[in-house]
Amino acid sequence: MKRTTALLSSLLLGLALAGCSSSSGSLPPRGSEATDADATTFRQNETEQAMQKQVTPPLDAPLSLVQFAEPRYPSFLLGDNSRSPRANVVVSFEVLPSGFIGATKVLSNTDEALNKPAVSAIRNWRFAPPMRDGKPARLFLQHTFRLEP
Repeated sequence: MKRTTALLSSLLLGLALAGCSSSSGSLPPRGSEATDADATTFRQNETEQAMQKQVTPPLDAPLSLVQFAEPRYPSFLLGDNSRSPRANVVVSFEVLPSGFIGATKVLSNTDEALNKPAVSAIRNWRFAPPMRDGKPARLFLQHTFRLEP
């Protein structure tokens, strides 16, 4: 009787563990195409944190980037071996009290051909309206894009 109970317990435990290891329909399988979206979300969070560090005096609530776009590397540069494939573009920009982007200015770059994609990306960003002491605030920030194909 003890042997049968032990055998049944082992069998049930094995089935329970096997059920735990089966893939769930709610989780994407490893190596799925969700990695591009995950990478974009990671870069958005990283960008948001860098922006928050630039805000002084502090806002009523942390600066929140609600719409994010990344610059697209221009296709005409892909076959150009005379240029370095990696480049940096530093852009200064204004966040209006509405959260939309106002004025932009390229402060520096390592390849002028990447200025337009960097500025276009920032113009598509939206922030939650920044508030300081209960009033809408205007911010001046900068961001460095590191572009590569």
